[in-house]
Amino acid sequence: MAAEDVAELAAATRRLMLAAATTDVEPDQLRAARDRMDELAATLGRRTRPRALRASFDEPARAREIGPGLAWPVFRFNPQALPLAIRFDGDAASATTVPNALYEGPPESVHGGYLAHLMDCMLGTLVQATGRRSVTGTLDLRYLARTPLDVPLELGARILETTGRKTTAEAWVEVDGARTVEARGLFIELQEVPWAAAATS
Repeated sequence: MAAEDVAELAAATRRLMLAAATTDVEPDQLRAARDRMDELAATLGRRTRPRALRASFDEPARAREIGPGLAWPVFRFNPQALPLAIRFDGDAASATTVPNALYEGPPESVHGGYLAHLMDCMLGTLVQATGRRSVTGTLDLRYLARTPLDVPLELGARILETTGRKTTAEAWVEVDGARTVEARGLFIELQEVPWAAAATS
């Protein structure tokens, strides 16, 4: 199975999810669409893997070596997540995304939990790009202003300090140059990676 085919299917699924969440067609059309979606689910479910496809751990580090000219895609195989194209510049990273109605919390605003998810993705992927197999120890957020839907969000992150197994980094969300969210995370490098053995067994 080609990874690019899986990524295209995930992108199509995101389009379907948005259409399903915002549609206003007649009830008979809703029922017909539901039946077609059930048929597709049955077709795809005939052969499955235990987990969603994911990229190699080392890919962000290779993208970081190339520099900001290359955007590394995060979550391209998982339709539940809004994918990010992260660019690395040394110990910093950046990305742009446009959240739609699927990520709404307060009216016309991005859900705070989804913003926390974005911050953890930016920070975690940046630390991953240094080659350190780490997990989030703490993640502290400050919500400075409402983050609107359907507009470009500029995401940034940078590593502040690495001491022993600990890496401290900060991230932020900006809309039209004004910050709406700031985050600070502590990441702990694992001495043993339990899922590595599971992946090779």
